Amino acid sequence: MQLKKIFDMIYYTKAGSSEWLQMNHLWGANWCIIAGPLKGPFSVRLSTSTGRGLTAKDVIPSNWSPKSTYTSRLNFSP
Repeated sequence: MQLKKIFDMIYYTKAGSSEWLQMNHLWGANWCIIAGPLKGPFSVRLSTSTGRGLTAKDVIPSNWSPKSTYTSRLNFSP
């Protein structure tokens, strides 16, 4: 079974910044940030190749830790 890639790009911004930085796609649903030091909270912006998108503000808390999973109450329907 081949999985369809839903998100074309994922960006993040740190608290107090207006600059959106691109995340790197690893595989499947895994994306990463190769930068540092990182201080939360972070907002995340998801976008598709069709131009649709969604922004989750401050979805990653200030006390975040690497390799953790965070949730949002936002839903995306492609």
